[in-house]
Amino acid sequence: MAEQVQAVLERMVAPLKDLRDRGIFSEEEIRAIVNRRRQSEYLLQRRGTARQSDYLRYIEQEILLEKLRKLRKQKVMQEQHEERRRRRLEGLDDSDNDDDGENDDGTSNQGRKNGKGKKKHAYQSSGPGDSHIISHIHFLYQRLLKKFHYPVEVIVNYAAFAREHKSFHVMSRVYAEGLQHHPREEGLWIEAASFEFFGHIAQDNERSETTKLVGSSIQNARVLMQRGLRINGKTSQELWLQYFALEMHYVQKLRGRREILEGAKAKDDASDEDGDEDSEGERGKVTSVSNSMLLPSQIIYKNAIKSIPDNIQFRLRFIETCRQFPQTSELERYIMESVESDFGESVEGWVARISYGEEKLRRRIAKGKGGGGQVGFLANADDESGEDEGEDRPRKKARVAAQDPALILLDQALEAVPTAKMYLEGARYLRLRIQRLVGNTDDDEEEEDDVSYLMLQGEDVQTAVQRHVGLLDWLYSKATENGISSTSLTLDQVDFLLSDDEAEKAEKLLCTVSSSSDANAQLYLRWAQLSRELEASGVATSSSPERILRYALEATPIHNRSAYLLILTELMQTLMMQTRSTKRNEELKALLQKLLLLSQGVADNDAVRSIYTGALFNSNYGKSCVGKSSEEISAMKSFFDTCLHFERSIASTDHARNKKDMKNKKKLRLCKLYESAVAFFESIQGGAFRRLVDEYQRGLDDVKYGL
Repeated sequence: MAEQVQAVLERMVAPLKDLRDRGIFSEEEIRAIVNRRRQSEYLLQRRGTARQSDYLRYIEQEILLEKLRKLRKQKVMQEQHEERRRRRLEGLDDSDNDDDGENDDGTSNQGRKNGKGKKKHAYQSSGPGDSHIISHIHFLYQRLLKKFHYPVEVIVNYAAFAREHKSFHVMSRVYAEGLQHHPREEGLWIEAASFEFFGHIAQDNERSETTKLVGSSIQNARVLMQRGLRINGKTSQELWLQYFALEMHYVQKLRGRREILEGAKAKDDASDEDGDEDSEGERGKVTSVSNSMLLPSQIIYKNAIKSIPDNIQFRLRFIETCRQFPQTSELERYIMESVESDFGESVEGWVARISYGEEKLRRRIAKGKGGGGQVGFLANADDESGEDEGEDRPRKKARVAAQDPALILLDQALEAVPTAKMYLEGARYLRLRIQRLVGNTDDDEEEEDDVSYLMLQGEDVQTAVQRHVGLLDWLYSKATENGISSTSLTLDQVDFLLSDDEAEKAEKLLCTVSSSSDANAQLYLRWAQLSRELEASGVATSSSPERILRYALEATPIHNRSAYLLILTELMQTLMMQTRSTKRNEELKALLQKLLLLSQGVADNDAVRSIYTGALFNSNYGKSCVGKSSEEISAMKSFFDTCLHFERSIASTDHARNKKDMKNKKKLRLCKLYESAVAFFESIQGGAFRRLVDEYQRGLDDVKYGL
């Protein structure tokens, strides 16, 4: 071990001596650096006990040392510049004779530069010590990778370090070795391909201001992405999307080159008044060239949907990628045609088509009529819209088309897929448009123009809001006429009515729907909540929250355990907040017995905790035994014991699994239960339940102190 450490340290002698001689570090600092490195090397050489954190700590220390070296070098160079300037002003600069002259002691300046005279002076600008620390960090990273079999996070950090310090050849080797060990890591494939395509900025030296882009290769990037897809193509959506984006970036690069090379010719053609036919022919050629440029991206998309055919969200992400690049309307249209053909009868497919139609309309109106003289895909898209280019689009209250294409698609979707899910998506879509309109009702012209695509010609914002509200009412009415209903659709309609200040109408709707045979716990609970809110505001309701929950408890089958427990817990909390009476006490006792029986077989731990949390901690019923009968107190003792038994069993299981954090959390829950039980039975005067209090107190001490 000592021999290996000494061999590593001996390789540092020359560069550290150079840093000392040039005044970057002092003698004491060099000695401290060597001592620290020796300690770190001994940690790395420990047989069988070396840790990854030791390597990372060592590397972090070296990175900080490199930052200090750069600062010190800048300081030394600045002092050198000031000293030369001072000597020049004093007339003492004899640099013209520095090359071949001799000093008083007979040694030449040339000999000093070659190291044959006195030691190097502090004004030497560079030396072997400049690259020593960076080389040492590379050496540490390589040892770390080999020692721990190329962990992914270390590969990523090493590549980032190499990029930051312009070690691009090392960076290529790091990616290659990382992909050999982790071919299933899609992020490594993407990072490596990105490095190959975008290249790097090269400088002649640290002080040079001239830079150039080198290493950019679309061929290498394509090879990497294709290799990654051969291995991960069936499962990795991100690789397909990044390969698609890679080709789009390459198309943009080609377009930029073409604009630079043919810009002057295009301007001459545009200024020729007699060459209209030739100009149209050139535009057709440009469109044809643009289409051919996008063919690789189209082929990638075809192969992607063959590998992952049943995911519509995957296809929509290609649309989002296209929108990040100009002149991609034709490619977006092709993607949407594939969505329509493969998902034409699905709700997701119609939602995607509606959203795409609205976004297309918004971009066209924001851009202005006539396309602004664009060519290629954007010009074709504007031409196909059928708009009259002779008119001027108004600044406000703007809608070019007489009808809203997105709403037309929505109507077609409701006819093609008359399901509750489709109606729910349509209602949410209309409510989203209303929110956008309501959020832009101020007088700011720019903000109002942002929602101009939601308004018909001649409409203002308020009129557009009323039109959308009418459409939403029509959608709900149509669903009712066709017998289409669901819990989510009903709750969405209730939320809409409440937002429109029609709480009484919403309460009547819940009353009507909850009376049907297919009502569920969510409708009953929402009805009880709304009834409670209306009663608090002084509005008469069709039924009280207690009656609603009692009816819900009778209508819900007990084998539907989760729904039954929700209603049962809500009814108990409602009764606990009411004025105490003998009848309510008897009802609470019966409900508590049901709760005890049902909680025994619940598999979900959080569900059980929600049951006893509501009864013991979120109400006054479980805080005091004053005014309760002996039967109620006995039932509460059984309830406390059941909850404690439940938490003990969970805590023992977690202890067997050696989950320290979970064990501490469950210990806190047990302490809280014991403290609640002690407070409950101590609340009565006279010490009638002293035996129970002492019993629970001993249990609390056992849990707290491990007695």
